[in-house]
Amino acid sequence: MLNLKNIIKSIAVTLLTAVLFSCSKNIEEVNRLYQEYETIPISETKNFELTYTLSGHKVMIMTAPVMIDYTNQQKLAYQYFPDKFKIILINPDSKEKTIITADRAFLYKNPDLAELIGHVNIKGADRSSLQTGHLYWDGLNKHIFGEEQTTLKQNDEFISGTGFDSSLDFKNVRLNKINGVLKVKDSL
Repeated sequence: MLNLKNIIKSIAVTLLTAVLFSCSKNIEEVNRLYQEYETIPISETKNFELTYTLSGHKVMIMTAPVMIDYTNQQKLAYQYFPDKFKIILINPDSKEKTIITADRAFLYKNPDLAELIGHVNIKGADRSSLQTGHLYWDGLNKHIFGEEQTTLKQNDEFISGTGFDSSLDFKNVRLNKINGVLKVKDSL
């Protein structure tokens, strides 16, 4: 015969068992949701425009129709610009502008690196330009590099090569496998 004490113990054990099993199921659900969170962007911005200032002067303006923010990723935090990425770099002393455009871009947080893809074009204030299909911009070391076919125009010189490495101001440009039209001073 069951007494009241045994009935209460049975109910308590049943409830505790149900809670424990539901917790393990919830832990599995939490793990599944966390895995999905890793592939879901933290935000999506339309008509993105970001202006950086230094001592009250604009030094960079970044624009794109869409920015998708994956900085919630644990392994590799980044922002993705799927269409018409543009950066305007402004020299605060001279107000000269360098304009960088690409079909799409990835901005990685660690390391401080930008990857520009598709019809990458850099136009300097001095009318120099660089065109390539894919380049990396190392923000920490302030240089750009890539491995694809690249064309550099400076003054009336056109130089093409496969792969390049350059300072952002184009003062130290290295192209691989070069060909092109160069001005040569006549020393005779």
